[in-house]
Amino acid sequence: MRIMPNIKTCERCGKLHNSTYFNLCAMCFEQDEEDFMKIKEFLYEHPCAKVYEVVNALGMPVKKIKRYLRENRLEIIEKDNRFLFCEMCGKPIRSGKYCDNCYHEFYQDYKVIYIKNNSRYPSTINYNSKSAL
Repeated sequence: MRIMPNIKTCERCGKLHNSTYFNLCAMCFEQDEEDFMKIKEFLYEHPCAKVYEVVNALGMPVKKIKRYLRENRLEIIEKDNRFLFCEMCGKPIRSGKYCDNCYHEFYQDYKVIYIKNNSRYPSTINYNSKSAL
């Protein structure tokens, strides 16, 4: 049986690349990290900057900044922003994909499904060292 490598198309340049997680080829990933560092440095110098101030000052697309927010690499300071919303309920969030309530609800449901599906296996293994001798 031959295992095929995980080949993807780069989101940025369209080239094929071998990837395990990222949707960018190595060159575009490097450029993406440089862009992120520019944003990080700008926010260090301007800690209360709004998204559109970052976009205008650095020439970065809004889509890229939103992706960094979704990846939890950046966070919006204001609690009730009107830029980033929970993908489940639509409530404003500061970073990530889900608000705290939806996140906990999703993972609680996942945990219950996992436990139910694995109930035939014991959760502990009893080992008696005396019987092994």
